Formats: sequence, C-alpha cells, structure tokens
Amino acid sequence: MKQSMNVRRLAGIAAALVLAACICGSAAAQQAGIDDIGTVAAGETVTIGGTTNLAPGNRLLVEVTPIGFGPGNASVQGGTSGTAVVEEGGDTANSWSFDVDTTGFEPGEYSVTVEWVEGDATASTTFTVVEAAAVTPTPTVTPAATTPSTTTVTTTPTPTAAGPALPTAAALAAGLAGYLVRRR
Repeated sequence: MKQSMNVRRLAGIAAALVLAACICGSAAAQQAGIDDIGTVAAGETVTIGGTTNLAPGNRLLVEVTPIGFGPGNASVQGGTSGTAVVEEGGDTANSWSFDVDTTGFEPGEYSVTVEWVEGDATASTTFTVVEAAAVTPTPTVTPAATTPSTTTVTTTPTPTAAGPALPTAAALAAGLAGYLVRRR
C-alpha cells in the first residue's frame, strides 16, 4: 500500500513538472517598438510606426499627448489616440502604423505611447511639433531644428497561446502517470 502511494505521488509530481515545463516554454517576451519621428510642422499628417514580435492581427493602442498636459496645464491643446493593427512583416519583425493629423496641435513636445491591448508590451517616444511655415512669395530654405527623441521599450514575459504543445504535454503526463500506477 505504501509503495503504491509513493508511485502515485511520484506520478503526480512528474505530471506537474511536464505541464509546468510546457507552459513555461510557451511564454515569450512580447515587444513593441516605435520608429524615430523627429520634428513635424503643425498641420502635417505624420505616420507613426514601429516593429513588434506580436502576431499579425493584434491591436495596439496608440496615444499622442502633449507633454505638460494635465490638470494644472489645461491650455495645452492637441493629441489623439486610436488603434493600430499589427501587419505581417519581414523575417525578423512584424510592423504597425498609425496616421496622425497634427492640425490643431500647438507647437511643442508630444509623447507617443503604444500598448498591446491584450498584454504588457509597451513603448514610448517623443516628437516635436513646430509652427507651420508661412507662405512667402520668395522661397526660403531653412533647416528645421531637430530634437533628439528617446525611445523606451519595456518588455515583460507574457504567456502566449500554447498551441498543440499543451495537449501533447497532457497526453505525455497521463501516459507517464498510467505507466507508474500500473507498475506498482
């Protein structure tokens, strides 16, 4: 009786270890990045985009807000938000993009944050909006001032769909448990 109890305990531990290994093996660090934006003239439409290791079809929330916007500084205007859908990319990464019409944006610095709707992949960067150039009869070329932007990518392990590995692991664990129980 005691030996049969030890065998069952061992079978249960083995099954739990097999399942844990399969589940942990299917976890991957999900990432989203934002391409450098730089400087944009007010009134222009800018495409904000980046790369990700998320599967095509996933949705990303994109938020553009003026830096300094808050309860104490309600006079700052501009900003927008919406969703971008991950598209199939090349061999190394998938891509996403989001068009922003800067009409109504006041000159200044803006923060862009992209977040995966279903997980923890986030990224952020900044860009600068400058006043639109006035139309003059004689063309004058003035180089636009550039502000270096910073990009922060935060990744955390996020479980993904285990796919066929989970049923296989369950079958393997059940077979091992059955073998150990019969062996007694």
